Amino acid sequence: MQSKVSMVIPCYNKVNYISDMLDSVLAQKWDHIEIILVNDGSNDGTREVINKYEEKLKNRGFDVKIVDQENQGVASAIKNGLQHVSGEFVCMPDCDDILDEEYVSAMVHALKEYPNVNCVVCDVVGSGRVSWSATKYDSPEISLLSNDGHILLKKFILASFFQSACLMMMRVSLLNKLNMIDHFITNVRTTQEQQIWLPILISEVAVLHLNKQLYTYVVRENSIETSVTDIQKIYEYAEDRYVLTQEILEKYIDSTDDFEFLCKLANIVKCHMIIARINLYGLEEYKTAGIKQFVEVVNDSGLLPFMLTTNIVEDFGFKVICPLVNYYLTDYTPGRILPYKRGAQSRLIAYGAGRVAKRVFPAFVKCNVVPDEVWDMKACEGDRFFEIPLKQPNYDSLTKEDLIIIFLNNNKEVEYNLRKTEASVFYYQDILYDLIIEHLVD
Repeated sequence: MQSKVSMVIPCYNKVNYISDMLDSVLAQKWDHIEIILVNDGSNDGTREVINKYEEKLKNRGFDVKIVDQENQGVASAIKNGLQHVSGEFVCMPDCDDILDEEYVSAMVHALKEYPNVNCVVCDVVGSGRVSWSATKYDSPEISLLSNDGHILLKKFILASFFQSACLMMMRVSLLNKLNMIDHFITNVRTTQEQQIWLPILISEVAVLHLNKQLYTYVVRENSIETSVTDIQKIYEYAEDRYVLTQEILEKYIDSTDDFEFLCKLANIVKCHMIIARINLYGLEEYKTAGIKQFVEVVNDSGLLPFMLTTNIVEDFGFKVICPLVNYYLTDYTPGRILPYKRGAQSRLIAYGAGRVAKRVFPAFVKCNVVPDEVWDMKACEGDRFFEIPLKQPNYDSLTKEDLIIIFLNNNKEVEYNLRKTEASVFYYQDILYDLIIEHLVD
């Protein structure tokens, strides 16, 4: 018999969206599902839509529990829903998104294949944000992500990958072990991702990554993420997230040193979040003050062996320096030999002349790393990119003396084709951050 999967779905005033979600639930390739719909005091007709789907869900063979509460917010709705869970596994999709038909079955199969791992996360459709891992073209469908040294915890706090708890399924035994329901904080005005992920990443030694796009995130107006647009709300939202992170860490972290270190990371990402939204909404008059605050917080943390300045941020760009800080705090190994050796290759080739390349290419130039040519599928005869010849890719011309820098984000097909050659191949991040750190330390 199939294991029971509990699906907790908080609902508040989503009359125009919830039908699509429930249709995608009905289409699941898993039959033993417990649907827990928590109506958080909706007044727009959402409850009436739930009524219409109750019989459909039951006819599909699903157990259905509908929980009505006065409007108390999504945190309260999630906590209330989790109290009704009776399955072996649990997931928490939003009521205004869409599930792939294998959303439940694929994640259950992953957890069944790795019985000693308690949590699995899938990929999201149409997201430009950083994924959990650098997925290679020929990678297995399931990857085991080590949390050694709390590396995933640090990356989560620094917002270095997509953070939605909607992409995750965990064993209910983990939910109980962490006493997550009792520790759930309900009087918050921010998203709930920290309340779910932080305890997991503090506790677990590994997480499964399912290399399948099983969740579609629907961007809509007036969501928590899209409604924070003026400067006061931006600062309040960032501060609320920071305070919530502190409160959760305090519940689960025993070491004072670890707690203080992780709070420093949370303070850095708070400043990052503020600047990112200032840029997103074109609030240019606040940008200088935001960058100054970011530089001060990073320097005051004492976590880097070099000092940032506003001039450095302006020279390389905030979108380069912020990931650089995150990279140093999570992935950088002091004393590592740079993969790029100046003058050691016959050709230095940049692959890609799109949005990513336009953003980070100037940083390479500042570090005196200028490719001999740039390859791009859209190149035409005589084209140039930053005054460098722009050419169509020619894989057959590559030799072991050539070095390729991919200026794309996780393009599996391009990487696969390049790695079939004898050339040395790196993503731009592999070289750029080491170059800048070398530049700053010197």
